[in-house]
Amino acid sequence: MKSTLAIPGAIIFLVFSATAFADCEMRPSTDKEAEYFKQTFAALKSTLPTAPSGWAQEVRDGHVDKFVCASDPEGNFDVRVNATYTYHMAKEESDRRYAEYRSVDKEIEKLRELPPEVAKERQVWLDKMSEANRASNKAYKDGDKKQASRLSDEADGYSRKGREIRDRYWASIQPQVEQLEAKQKSIHYSDVTENVSIIANEHNAERIFPDEAAELTFGKMPKGNKTGLKVQYIRVIVKGGMPERDVILNAIERDKIAQLVH
Repeated sequence: MKSTLAIPGAIIFLVFSATAFADCEMRPSTDKEAEYFKQTFAALKSTLPTAPSGWAQEVRDGHVDKFVCASDPEGNFDVRVNATYTYHMAKEESDRRYAEYRSVDKEIEKLRELPPEVAKERQVWLDKMSEANRASNKAYKDGDKKQASRLSDEADGYSRKGREIRDRYWASIQPQVEQLEAKQKSIHYSDVTENVSIIANEHNAERIFPDEAAELTFGKMPKGNKTGLKVQYIRVIVKGGMPERDVILNAIERDKIAQLVH
């Protein structure tokens, strides 16, 4: 792959998986590998989306690694660019979002309040619990420890019955509570960070979970992951909360990345 892109002020090194050092005879990376990595890193970096208005971007360099397993074909490694996008929220917006967050909190609290008929049913057992506890305390003061223990156990039984009534109601509204909790989780009222990785020829693919990250793929890894000095597969991973994740994901120029695959 040919590219004239460069990274001013940055020193580019080969980045290899730590597994390359396990149980293998090492060899220095070749000049072709170093040049391939430099060109590919620069090309990948050029596809990073510009930070949207109100966001800051930070691109991280990899670790220095100048040796590979002697048994590995030339260029058989991945090249990875990692960047962080941080949305700095203005106080006015932060206050508005926090008020929205607290509003959902109150919705959940209101939903968990027992309806009058359920509260009344529960209160019957709570009253019996209180009565048994008072009787237990009196028996203890009178020196009748056996009776005090029996009444204390009786009070615990009434308490359990009261909890069962409450928990049964809470279980009935749990789907609604979970919907509100999911809504609340999506409301960020402080700075928001999204992490972006653009990886060429990823040999050991990281597993992602849809509620935590999104991905885009371009090209296809060859059989046996033997990529050589050529970009054959690119994977883009955006990690972070919604809806800000989609802001960064939608800013990625897919056509620009697709052009790097050969």
